[in-house]
Amino acid sequence: MHKREAASWHRMTLRYGLTDAWLLDNFHKQSEKEFTYDNGRAGRNSAISRTDKFMISQTVEERGGRIEVAASMRKLSDHSPLSIKIWGRHDTPKSTSNYFDVSLLSDKRKKKDMLEAWIGDAPLPTNDQNWASWLETATDRATQCNRRLSKEKKRAQGTQIKSYTKKIQLAEIQLQRNPTNEEIREILSDCKASSQKSSKTRSNVTDTS
Repeated sequence: MHKREAASWHRMTLRYGLTDAWLLDNFHKQSEKEFTYDNGRAGRNSAISRTDKFMISQTVEERGGRIEVAASMRKLSDHSPLSIKIWGRHDTPKSTSNYFDVSLLSDKRKKKDMLEAWIGDAPLPTNDQNWASWLETATDRATQCNRRLSKEKKRAQGTQIKSYTKKIQLAEIQLQRNPTNEEIREILSDCKASSQKSSKTRSNVTDTS
């Protein structure tokens, strides 16, 4: 972070009374891992840091909760997922649509669509006070885009799974008639593997609620 950005960040945290949740005793750490960034290099070129943070208000600090740095997913990002659970929110209804399909990030076109949704058409804020509103709106745009793309992906995969299921049924019928047909056995095995892979990918959705 450059000096100018760091100074702006520091002013914002002071203005809104925000504190790094990781440093608070009220938030229990669920794992020993602390760093969220890893450049993936070895030896002296290695660099790890706790770059990502949850900045919370005093009201949230008093509630307490738990916080965790999850295992990294190098194919998606050089940053590890950071999660937080805040106590005393039982009165808040859980949204059934509050999810983010991380598998879409491996698709360059879909990743570009979400990035464009995040940036939007509005100009960037010029002062600290407007950043919170801009980030909230940008996050909502990106989430809505992710939700739409995820539904499209599931529909396509559902059609693909049905196709594999039909092929499996036909192959099983043929194999039932001729159990020694090795060619049909190979086709059946390949279809089952492809169907399982599609089913696993279809359910690869991360709940962020």
